[in-house]
Amino acid sequence: MKRPQEADKETVQPARGAESGSLAKGLQVLDALREALQPLAHSEVAETCSLAPSTAHRVLQMLVDARQVERTPGGRYRPAARSLLPLGHDHPMNLLRRDSTDLLRGLRDRHGPTTSLILFFGRDRSILDTAMGRYSVVPYYDTHVTSPHHTTVSGKLLLAHLPKAQCDALLDAQPLTARTAHSIVERTALEQELARVRIEGFATNLHENVAGICACGSVLLAPAGAAIGALVMSGPSQYFADPELQRMRRDMLDAASVLNNTSSALRAFARFLE
Repeated sequence: MKRPQEADKETVQPARGAESGSLAKGLQVLDALREALQPLAHSEVAETCSLAPSTAHRVLQMLVDARQVERTPGGRYRPAARSLLPLGHDHPMNLLRRDSTDLLRGLRDRHGPTTSLILFFGRDRSILDTAMGRYSVVPYYDTHVTSPHHTTVSGKLLLAHLPKAQCDALLDAQPLTARTAHSIVERTALEQELARVRIEGFATNLHENVAGICACGSVLLAPAGAAIGALVMSGPSQYFADPELQRMRRDMLDAASVLNNTSSALRAFARFLE
């Protein structure tokens, strides 16, 4: 005969598993609705998320009850306001966005390429704000940067400022694959590049991630010295030839210094990451 404690564990564990599964499905549905450009029908949600229609209906109803999703008069589903805008006006990220808007536009207006403020969350990188470039063909930008660290400016700046053990662990988990003929795929060459980036606080991507597209950027630092973000300019390669690239370098380092030394929002964001 099982002791009461053992019996209790057996009855609780499946319930916890069910709750975990419901949470995962709910997050999956929320992601699908946020990525859609228009409200989705129940059947579209089920197909997009590979869920049974009955499961999709149950999850949607749960999200509607939680006020994370709204049902339109036409019976379709879209994210609710609290799902689309979850942060308060005084959250450090919103304050930092407002602090950096004029700075991003100024860099874009002086040099031409798209200018972005990218924040670091552990090993992940997300675009907080962007001033789109002055050209007709604009590279596709998602909220979250998924390109390899070793082929991107934001990735190099993050790697260069990580403690060596963390940098090595991240590189070991991510093969140095070639995105173009210019990608750095030798570990020794990359480590030399990162050593330079760490000293200068500035990184480049010259055709290393997408052929014909280049980028450069400067690091944003917490008061304690940890890298918490980057200013990045990216666009067609004709914008990045010398001597213009050197002018970009000077202006981007100056812009990063302004934020690093004067932005209370950046310091608040650093505390948020602690």
